[in-house]
Amino acid sequence: MEYFEAGIWTWLGLVTGSFVNVCIDRLPIRFADKEHRSSLLNSSETSLLLKKHIRDQSLTLINPARSFCFSCGHQLCWFENIPVLSYIISKGRCRICSSALGSRIFWTETIHGLCYGIFGWILQNWIWSLFVSINFSFFWILAYCRSYQHVRIKLYYAGGVLMALNFMGYFFIRG
Repeated sequence: MEYFEAGIWTWLGLVTGSFVNVCIDRLPIRFADKEHRSSLLNSSETSLLLKKHIRDQSLTLINPARSFCFSCGHQLCWFENIPVLSYIISKGRCRICSSALGSRIFWTETIHGLCYGIFGWILQNWIWSLFVSINFSFFWILAYCRSYQHVRIKLYYAGGVLMALNFMGYFFIRG
């Protein structure tokens, strides 16, 4: 049973790593200042679909747009969204325009899968594993978005809420 639970945690980590990649890609664009937005809108390397999302400010995490290539605008099919496996099969490139996706996508998903599996294996308690895993993912996003001041401030507020929830969870479970 331990192996099954560790496998479930690993799978959950891979899926969460994929979502973390979405956050890392979209949060800096969503909360970009006017100067950064205008540079993206004027860039020839930005796809028309991404420009549309920037103008409409529709790259949100609450009502997310389907995943797409930022270079050509190709919307990913379901089989292109399988964590780690899709990256390996596509050799880290877009299926349509062959632009490089970057190794961060692979490493974020892989490390999340490994860490979630380890947390589930070592802690042997789903609630503590969940707390530690969510915190790990949040700090991963914060680490990648640290150079974007406007995103970092919003993430600090979210971090405060996350820490408050951690303390409440600790005392609720303990008490």
